[in-house]
Amino acid sequence: MNFKNGIELIGLEDIPLVKKDDDIPNIIIESLKKMGLSLLDGDIIVIAQSLISKSNGRTRNLNEIKPSEEALDLFKLISPKSKKQGLPLKDPKLIQLILDESKEIIKAEHVLITETNHGFVCADAGIDKSNIEGKEVVSLLPENPDYNAEKIRRELKRETSKDIGVIISDSFGRSFRVGAVGVAIGVSGINPILDMRGKKDLFGYELQTTIIGQVDSLASAAQLVMGEANEGIPVILIRGYKFEFNENNTIKSILRKKEIDLFREPINEKLTNYMKNRRSYKFPFKDKRVDRKIIEECIEIARWAPSAHNGQYWRYIIIEKLELREKLISMMNQKLRNDLEDDGKSEDFIENKLSKSRKNFIDAPILVLLCLDIMELEKHPNNERLENEFILGVQSISSSATYLLLAFEIKNLAACWYCAPLFAKDIIKKTLHLPESYVPMAFFTVGYPLKSIHAPPRKELQEIIYDLNV
Repeated sequence: MNFKNGIELIGLEDIPLVKKDDDIPNIIIESLKKMGLSLLDGDIIVIAQSLISKSNGRTRNLNEIKPSEEALDLFKLISPKSKKQGLPLKDPKLIQLILDESKEIIKAEHVLITETNHGFVCADAGIDKSNIEGKEVVSLLPENPDYNAEKIRRELKRETSKDIGVIISDSFGRSFRVGAVGVAIGVSGINPILDMRGKKDLFGYELQTTIIGQVDSLASAAQLVMGEANEGIPVILIRGYKFEFNENNTIKSILRKKEIDLFREPINEKLTNYMKNRRSYKFPFKDKRVDRKIIEECIEIARWAPSAHNGQYWRYIIIEKLELREKLISMMNQKLRNDLEDDGKSEDFIENKLSKSRKNFIDAPILVLLCLDIMELEKHPNNERLENEFILGVQSISSSATYLLLAFEIKNLAACWYCAPLFAKDIIKKTLHLPESYVPMAFFTVGYPLKSIHAPPRKELQEIIYDLNV
């Protein structure tokens, strides 16, 4: 059929149950042949996420997942809300998978709204049970849907010589309406958005803000044919939609920037929560590498802290090498042992203290040293003013340390501020070959947390405000 002002949506038949490493382009071509169809230039193929996830091996058995303390805490938090809404309770194992697949938990209500590792904002990190074989098996979103769409499009082009668009689709709920709709999570050959700004409407007015999410519209149309239950139609051919073919695109262009996302928590509330929730983390970290680039991004934030005379006296040293840490903590612990023996502490107390110090500094994925560079301090002939200038420097680097800890919190990293360097300045400077003007002030152990920490009681406001009018 050929409609002048319309499009066709054709569900491809006889698509088998897909397994890991199955050839999706070949499956599509075989289905088209059986239906007596051939691809044409300008066609669009919409493929359900579940097909891609299964072919990529992106499925997990919940019985193999061990929930963390954070997952168990979230389970306790959202379970009463789920019961109130008449919804089934989320298994802590599923919650753990959601955490693993997410950059951030945005809202924890009767459902978990997350930002996935791709940047999608959706329920439960897009993890789904529908259309997956196995009672305890769930599918995860593809790790790189754009890459999957591109690979399929290129293979179909190689087999048919046709320029087409490919959309990987899923169904997401919406914050202000009931019901799930089809959305695009990966694209190739077609721009995610259609920018109409600058064009004229029917009355000649120039459009100022109109941007059409064309791939989401196409995914939603395809969803009506795919269905959500036992229809078994995971691939849709769309024919007749006019679009500009473009090989250089990414689904990221359709994602709303955080700063203009009205769904997310207001930035002032979010910052307040970061400040209130940050805790000193002295527990084991996840066995997960922390990218140095993330640490540098946090230090980038820390360098915007206030400082006396705008001196910016802070100097950061990122200590990743384990052998260097081993040498450093061994020498520091010898100094600590001598100090504790001078204090008259028992051998059991000393051994316990040394063991804890060693474990904290060696096991942390990243160790950061903060120094005060006294070379940058203003010089005075008066000793009292010199001493006060040093205090200004200490205050300044303390503000930078606070910024750093908040930056870690924003990046979902746990950290603890240790003042041990104050008691071993010379050892640290000699071991690390630091400049003479560097004064070691603090260590930060940094990594991904294994458990959540509850805030200790805080003093009442009237206890910390001294009222001159009393």
